[in-house]
Amino acid sequence: MKAKRESADFDKVQAGLKARGFQEKDVTIPSGKAMVLGVVCALPFVIVLGVLYRLLFLERAHLLDVSGLSFYVLFLAIIAVSVVIHEGLHGVGWAIASGQGWKAVRFNLNAMMPSCACKVALEKKSYLMGVLAPFAVLGLGSILFVCAYPGTVSLLTLMVNFIAAGADLLIALHVFREGNCLIADHPTEAGYIAFYKSGSV
Repeated sequence: MKAKRESADFDKVQAGLKARGFQEKDVTIPSGKAMVLGVVCALPFVIVLGVLYRLLFLERAHLLDVSGLSFYVLFLAIIAVSVVIHEGLHGVGWAIASGQGWKAVRFNLNAMMPSCACKVALEKKSYLMGVLAPFAVLGLGSILFVCAYPGTVSLLTLMVNFIAAGADLLIALHVFREGNCLIADHPTEAGYIAFYKSGSV
């Protein structure tokens, strides 16, 4: 039922833009491929920040004596909190950029994992505001956290937040290459549909 409602919202946007003379360009990425390429996009940030952490903060790091099950519980807790905030920031970005508030945003829960999508077509700059909001806010926040309290928790938080933003960076790279178009978030796949005026695709 929820998937049908998501598709129906997208179909309305799609039909409205086609009626106005727009042609669509599908820029969606299979979820498995998006995960792998997303990690590749995030890896340079993780490596550089990891090296800086080792050089600048290791001597005063607050390293927790956790291993085995305790470590995995800690790691999963960091992931759970980070993912919720990550998706919330997508929503905040699109709510502001669209000018329509929360009406423009849809939150989903699939396989116990939250996700966020934009329900309206946006200009490139506005779409990117929502896509990159978690990378900007959580990325900077994680760096400040490590600087203020270097250690196990802050380092794991930094790694999780940058890797989680990898797929967003991948999508943003595609968006930067688009011309003058409107962009609609795909309701079920990673990526988007770009809408160009007829003859400009």
